[in-house]
Amino acid sequence: MARPCSPLADALASRFRSIERTRSRVESLASAGHVSVRATEQVYEGLFLNTVTGFESFLETLFIGLLVGGSNGLRSKHDVRARILVRSHGIAREIVLAPRQKYVDWLPYDKTLDQAERLFQGSRPFSLVSDPQTQLLDKAVKIRNAIAHKSRHSLSIFERFVIGNTPVGPRESTPAGYLRGLLMAAPPRTRFEDYASSLAAMARLLAK
Repeated sequence: MARPCSPLADALASRFRSIERTRSRVESLASAGHVSVRATEQVYEGLFLNTVTGFESFLETLFIGLLVGGSNGLRSKHDVRARILVRSHGIAREIVLAPRQKYVDWLPYDKTLDQAERLFQGSRPFSLVSDPQTQLLDKAVKIRNAIAHKSRHSLSIFERFVIGNTPVGPRESTPAGYLRGLLMAAPPRTRFEDYASSLAAMARLLAK
């Protein structure tokens, strides 16, 4: 019998909790003056890359698992129906890989939806993500790219499509500073925490 896919979301949530503990400890050290602003921002950058990479890995594991039929695959409560019968994880990976590709890009999320439209009826469960969630995920990818590449183009995209018209101070005009900035003051909640929480919620939706 196929395994439930909800443990995948549980594992991602556990990973995010570990990341949050690290973020919180670094903020405490920074508040006490034991860690510089630059070092704190570098930690934020690394943790955010880890967060987005974790979600991307979740998407791949879920997608492949749902594509595989029988006891080797995953079962969903979302009436997921693959368009083809696949019995092997290896074969499933070959199917989602384009010719001469060594890995699959799952983000931006449109790439996942394109794969889902091709291989699942109704693109379920990946089509169940709402437009606001997709837009938030798109911003997360733009932040990830700005951190990873630090090119003039990626930073320009970040400034235009992530910050946009949001009023931010000089310290929040960089990807790390933006993530460290408060989304709300009471209780204090950073944008980083909001992104991680939103990605975890998307994972729970997809992996029912």
